[in-house]
Amino acid sequence: MRVSFIDQVPIGRPIIVALMILLWIIPASARRKDDVVILKNGDRLTGEIKKLQRGELSLYASYMVESVRLDWSKVERLESKSQFLIFLTNGSVFTGSLQVVSEAGSGDQNFLIDVDNERLKVKQSDVIKIMPAEENFWHHLEGAIDFGFNFTSGNSQYQAELLASTTYRHGDHSLTASVDTVFSGQTKGSSTARRQLTFDYSKQLTPKYYVGGLADLLSSDQQSLELRTSAGGLFGRNIRRTENTRWSVFGGVVVAREKYSSITSQARTTDVAGITGTDFLTFRFTRTDIRSRLIMYPSLTTPGRVRMQANSYLRFRIARDFFWGFHVYENFDSKPPISANKNDLGISTSLSWKF
Repeated sequence: MRVSFIDQVPIGRPIIVALMILLWIIPASARRKDDVVILKNGDRLTGEIKKLQRGELSLYASYMVESVRLDWSKVERLESKSQFLIFLTNGSVFTGSLQVVSEAGSGDQNFLIDVDNERLKVKQSDVIKIMPAEENFWHHLEGAIDFGFNFTSGNSQYQAELLASTTYRHGDHSLTASVDTVFSGQTKGSSTARRQLTFDYSKQLTPKYYVGGLADLLSSDQQSLELRTSAGGLFGRNIRRTENTRWSVFGGVVVAREKYSSITSQARTTDVAGITGTDFLTFRFTRTDIRSRLIMYPSLTTPGRVRMQANSYLRFRIARDFFWGFHVYENFDSKPPISANKNDLGISTSLSWKF
């Protein structure tokens, strides 16, 4: 009986299988390097288009140390035969090759998308995101991580804050997860903490309207709140949605389960409340990034009780993906179930990394 070398060596078969998989993956993941970008000042670049995000078009060539970032509004012409996911301001997503033209007669609809042997024409300003079609799950994520720390030697007072958020988009669906943790106090005294974990889901129904869900967990020593767990649904409308500014309003209903505890009393309550709020974000090429959310919760089970949550971020770019930022947050409750502080307000500065 003839026995091959592969059969004699236990790891032979896995190695061969792994090599076959690699040989299959490498050609599939190879991308064209002949994408052409021409700017309005006449500069011409040839390489590989990486992505368009937050108004920045990333392009890489073999002679570059790292990808260059171009102002999307300054692109005069573009052409690529690679396949991309192309996101529009109206919520539509297409898969195909792309081209920006400047010939006479193209008018405002100068962005061309080749999809299934058909050519679609849209405005270049309506394109808010471009990414390679074959990118894996991790490349679909975008977000930021912020860390700030303040210390005063005179009274040994400190404050540390960690914020992280990420968004996954697929077609007309998006899911955002964020965490916000703040610790403050004195090295030889008392300390307080605030922790918040939030999940947001939305599905675009039409260019103007969307539906979604909200889940939130909040703990605040300042308000004697051990834990508030909230979940609900909402319906929203996009007021403005452009390549660098997005503004929407929404409303809905949420159910909250609360546990309060202080030295003198404890309380467990269930509160049903309405939701009314607004989301706003805007960013400018190489300069600033502003994000803000305000939500009001008028109680439907406790007359006169209104809760409010507000978060605002202002970030200034200092180098590539790094920003110097300011964060303002406030949690307000007009009628807490026990005798406790009605509001928890904080302002911090931090170093931020965006991905």
